[in-house]
Amino acid sequence: MDAIIGWIGGKRLLRKVIAPFIPKDITGYIEPFGGAAWMLLYKEKWGELEVYNDLDNRLVNLFLQVKYHPDELIKELDWLVASRKLFGDILKQEGLTEIQRAARFMFLITRSFGSKGDSFGTSQKRGTSSMYNRLERIKELHRRLDMVIIENLSYEKVIEKYDTKSNFFYCDPPYMLGYTYENSKQFSHEELCKKLKGIKGRFILSYDDNPEVLKLYKSFNIKHVTRTKGINRKEGKSEFNEVIIANFDLVESEQENSKIKTKTRDIRGIS
Repeated sequence: MDAIIGWIGGKRLLRKVIAPFIPKDITGYIEPFGGAAWMLLYKEKWGELEVYNDLDNRLVNLFLQVKYHPDELIKELDWLVASRKLFGDILKQEGLTEIQRAARFMFLITRSFGSKGDSFGTSQKRGTSSMYNRLERIKELHRRLDMVIIENLSYEKVIEKYDTKSNFFYCDPPYMLGYTYENSKQFSHEELCKKLKGIKGRFILSYDDNPEVLKLYKSFNIKHVTRTKGINRKEGKSEFNEVIIANFDLVESEQENSKIKTKTRDIRGIS
């Protein structure tokens, strides 16, 4: 299923490419950097244990309200029309209850340019996106999250808590290059690499393709992937290069049809 919100760095365009490399024999599936949960939602169930985690309280609160209070959240969203004035008002006052905060956060993300949540987004060619469709997806997401554990911890604590040989971690941290949300700007890429080098389980890590990333993870298995840019497309610059990194051999476990143009090649030992 689709996520109920967009998110900078979300894996809507790459999840069909990443999914075939996720091992079939895992017991648990954990996302330390959950975001909009595009990867989690790609399958009905990844393992007996599924964990969504994010350090962003706004995201976690939204998922908690979807899981435990979907009807109340839908009622709160139902009156939030696409309005620049309303957008500005909500920016100033996020809401009093957890349900109100979740609804207003979802409104700001879905009605803003590029899902940044800071400016009202409009288009000269098409109308606003349908909130009705998103309300229907809240009901679907409520059912999907039934057995999912929702955490609000640092990625270090989540890895420590759930690290076993049979568990799998899909990591989608803030990228080194490009736009990132304000609360991710102090992220240490070196510390993440150090943490992943010592885990018992298996992981796949998504990153932007640049020399610093390749240097940090030169001892791991790496595949290069090209995807279409989601926002800020410019003529002649519509592709974005990323890498998929793992601590196991990246062998596709199944063949899936993908609409995404991809280029992959094995790389090991690049400095």
